[in-house]
Amino acid sequence: MTDVKETKEAVKALVKLVKVVKQAAADGLDLSDAVALGGKLVTDSAFRDALVEGVKGADKMPTEWKDLSIGEVAELLLEAQKEWSAA
Repeated sequence: MTDVKETKEAVKALVKLVKVVKQAAADGLDLSDAVALGGKLVTDSAFRDALVEGVKGADKMPTEWKDLSIGEVAELLLEAQKEWSAA
């Protein structure tokens, strides 16, 4: 069993990004949504930092995935659910 820290950070970042895109897509996606996402990256340091953290350890993720246990998969799913439910 390996540590899944980097994968967990990536999951959290991906869920944050999906939530923002989902909100933007509520009325259909267009160029203004891309501009708004860029603005969020500039003005929302917590969002930006989460995305940076999510990709920072990307080179370590294949090693983490190599021998994922069912417990680690459950941990990642719970992290995604927790992030999705967060305000």
